[in-house]
Amino acid sequence: MVLPDLTDIIDRIWFWLNKSDSDIVPKKVGIAYTQKGGWEGWAQVEIAYLVQDHYPNVTIDREVNVYAGTRKENDFVIKDNNNVNPIQIVELKCERGTQSATEFLQSFKDDIEKINKHPIGTEYKPAKAYATAVSCTEESLWKMRQAQAEWKHDGPKVTGIECKSGIWLWFYVKDIE
Repeated sequence: MVLPDLTDIIDRIWFWLNKSDSDIVPKKVGIAYTQKGGWEGWAQVEIAYLVQDHYPNVTIDREVNVYAGTRKENDFVIKDNNNVNPIQIVELKCERGTQSATEFLQSFKDDIEKINKHPIGTEYKPAKAYATAVSCTEESLWKMRQAQAEWKHDGPKVTGIECKSGIWLWFYVKDIE
């Protein structure tokens, strides 16, 4: 099924976690969470497939160096081939069983800092830059909510959306001109 313009990757990540393959994705996430090495690469492939399958008008590339003057790569670059929508630059973190909730939160904070600290190359502007994180445990949920409350006054605006089976999708968005 072809969908209209892809204007927000958050909707597609939420869809992947909740609707594509119904109960299969949350079960796979539960199993992948315990695997050594994590499951972020698998999630990237699944999300990229979903985007490419439903949005023939976009190009999605993984592991692209969009940050000028650095060797830092981001997880996705999504370009509207009709040049109607801004480029979407996506950082993705997926909680894994080999890291603590504190380490998971820090990796998400590091992605937010990467977006805010490093300039985006001119060929990727205008853009919407996203730091996204998928949490799977009560400990991480608690840590993320605690950080979210601390950020309310002077930090980044982070939103959390509950998905199936105790999974949460967290995100920060920055418009880049």
